[in-house]
Amino acid sequence: MILAIAILAIPQGLESPYPDTQAQDEVVAELAKQGVGLDFEKGVIELSASVCQIQEPLEYLIVKQRGKDHEALFILDEGISAAALNMGLILLGAKKGENGRLVQKDPIPTREEYEAGVPLYDVSHARGDGFYIYAGWERELPAVDGQESETEKFFFRAEDLVINSRRGDTYRRGKFVYLGSRFVKPHKDAKELFAADAEGNVVSLVYFDPANHLLTGSDPEADDQYVWYPNSWLLPAIGTPVKLWLSRKPLLTQPK
Repeated sequence: MILAIAILAIPQGLESPYPDTQAQDEVVAELAKQGVGLDFEKGVIELSASVCQIQEPLEYLIVKQRGKDHEALFILDEGISAAALNMGLILLGAKKGENGRLVQKDPIPTREEYEAGVPLYDVSHARGDGFYIYAGWERELPAVDGQESETEKFFFRAEDLVINSRRGDTYRRGKFVYLGSRFVKPHKDAKELFAADAEGNVVSLVYFDPANHLLTGSDPEADDQYVWYPNSWLLPAIGTPVKLWLSRKPLLTQPK
């Protein structure tokens, strides 16, 4: 009920749609209980996570505890709700975009054309509203000459932490397109479940249909799930705590 009131409390059509209201204070506190740090003024959501993979192939950028962690770069801390995250994205003004999809060619290429390299389908890439995603962590430097140890901070665009093994470069920078997940019923007599919570997958690097996750990337090769790997030259060890930020605008530095 508090979340619904907070949505209604946000005026539409304002240059700054995040006025300081009691309802918004209440929703920020409610989302924080579910692991979602919402900052209306900055247009940023902060999440706590850890590094999940640094060598294995990737399909997802972010998952929950029950998600495909063997194919994900980051895993959210236990207890973080995908439904609460989705609410935070909506409160920051996210509008549902279009998922990427494969469109069969018409007419279908002949065997000779296919063997010559003509694909069987065209790719309609994801497009629409979304968020820039960043990751940051800290590393304690060893003490030198008897001085106290220092802490070094790292801050990266999420795309820079994912490598395309075919192209030899990183994931194409851009907004991760908001899809919003959906509600599903395991069987006709079951209670509806929010798919992103039920499956545990939050942000994808490749196109999946149906879109049970919240956001998707839109790299020109996002239709190929076999070319994405962690950028192990930049990433810390598996299990390292990280902060993730989903921002409406590009960030130059780590949010404070």
